[in-house]
Amino acid sequence: MRTILALLMVAALCVPAFAGGNPNVKAYVSFDQTGAGDLVHQYDMSMYVGFNAYFCFTDLDMGLTVVSFMINSPQAENPALFASQSFTNLLDIIVGDPFTGMSLASTTCRPGPVEVVGYLNLFPVGVGDACVLIMDDPDFPRWVVDCTTPNGEVDFYCVLENGTIGAAECVPGDCGSPVEDSTWGGIKALYR
Repeated sequence: MRTILALLMVAALCVPAFAGGNPNVKAYVSFDQTGAGDLVHQYDMSMYVGFNAYFCFTDLDMGLTVVSFMINSPQAENPALFASQSFTNLLDIIVGDPFTGMSLASTTCRPGPVEVVGYLNLFPVGVGDACVLIMDDPDFPRWVVDCTTPNGEVDFYCVLENGTIGAAECVPGDCGSPVEDSTWGGIKALYR
């Protein structure tokens, strides 16, 4: 299995980053308990009621075959809140560990425009605040390999939104906002 993923990654590196078919791809955490990946970024948990945090990719114009990322460990960060956590890969292949860096691969094209690639099941034994974060894999870039044949092409994703449990102040997404395009003169004009 590692050989298949390694070949996919080598193929992905052979094309320029701007050449992919998913130029606006975004990652996000969804607490939509149907598993459909709707934009539900906040969750209020109850004691002894397990729930899932889904890892989703959107704006997939040319589908998805490989993605690399890492997630934080809410249980390790909040041992009094969670009795257990487990990650489930919804693609075909996983190389690495979710909490130290992983690459997920599919043997077939996942067409998009939204794909749920995995989920973290959490079982709370307390009530409190926590975060579920999409983080950079220490060994691979933030890449998504699309379904272009014969070799997929690469685009890099941004994080649209991380997951907030309760009232936690979590790391915001980094996909940018219209404010970044403003000039200092334009901002000063707002206060005149």
